[in-house]
Amino acid sequence: MNDKHIDEDALYSDKTSDGGDLYAEKVPLEKATPVKTFHSKNFTDSETQAAEDKLKSLPHESELKLKLSHAETSGVAISAVMLVYSLSEGDKPLFFLSTALLIFLLRPLIGLLFGKHNRAVQNALHSFSVVLFIGALIMLFL
Repeated sequence: MNDKHIDEDALYSDKTSDGGDLYAEKVPLEKATPVKTFHSKNFTDSETQAAEDKLKSLPHESELKLKLSHAETSGVAISAVMLVYSLSEGDKPLFFLSTALLIFLLRPLIGLLFGKHNRAVQNALHSFSVVLFIGALIMLFL
């Protein structure tokens, strides 16, 4: 039935028939990366110190956000309209929801007013807006 004769002993043996293994590749035993060493917190090498000095001298765009994007501006406008509508209709959950959204979107601008306490004020406003949003959802379903 089978035209090809397969030698099963050669197929499953651990020796190569031609003396060379085409699929094996030599791997060097030396490590290419340098060994990491432990340093105390007070240790700074010249490269690390230069990188830190360079970061301190550059203005951080992630910390200071001076302009709102188009989407954020649209969100502020929509939340302001929602706030006015909730005040006119007396809808308390919508009032708290729109206030939470407005505070969340205006966080960077409000934080700039507090100078060196910018990050702390933004974190507090973020937490307050999240809690206000959750409170509005709870108020909606009660």
